[in-house]
Amino acid sequence: MTSTLHHSVQARVAERAIHHTLGGSIADLATVVHPDAFNRMSVTEPPATRGKGPAAFHATGEWLRAALSDLVWRTETEVVQDDVVVTYGTLSGRHTGDFVVWTPTGTVERAFAPTDRTFTVQQAHFQRLDNDFVIEHWAVRDDQGMGLQLGWIPPTPGFLFRCFLATQRARNAAQAHG
Repeated sequence: MTSTLHHSVQARVAERAIHHTLGGSIADLATVVHPDAFNRMSVTEPPATRGKGPAAFHATGEWLRAALSDLVWRTETEVVQDDVVVTYGTLSGRHTGDFVVWTPTGTVERAFAPTDRTFTVQQAHFQRLDNDFVIEHWAVRDDQGMGLQLGWIPPTPGFLFRCFLATQRARNAAQAHG
């Protein structure tokens, strides 16, 4: 296999992993995510995302889809170097559910109440591959830009109160499941 052809395969695997996380099944993810794969970004995500393998990546997608509808990833460029693929592009969607942020210890830190606003933000996803399976993921995201577009920043008094209620709902739900 030529180096260029192998880089093309790696780039396709990384691209599919992003799309399957946003909208695929565990079975879809199993075609591109290694059973021991770890998502470094899961530290602020629900406890179910902090494991390894396709199920943990699927849990990340479920967490995002619970708060954000109409998610679309568009790749602008990909760079492959050795075993790392960097996929740069935009994520867009609509904020239609409580967006829950978790602490490193697995408790609810806060929740942002739905605003029904849309967003488009730039992101770079770094994925380390092992035998053409994602083994590790981390990202650089424009969370501030997303917060500005969704009306989280600067918060109005009414939005702060709705976020307080959303945080209480999320904490109650976490206690009921924990």
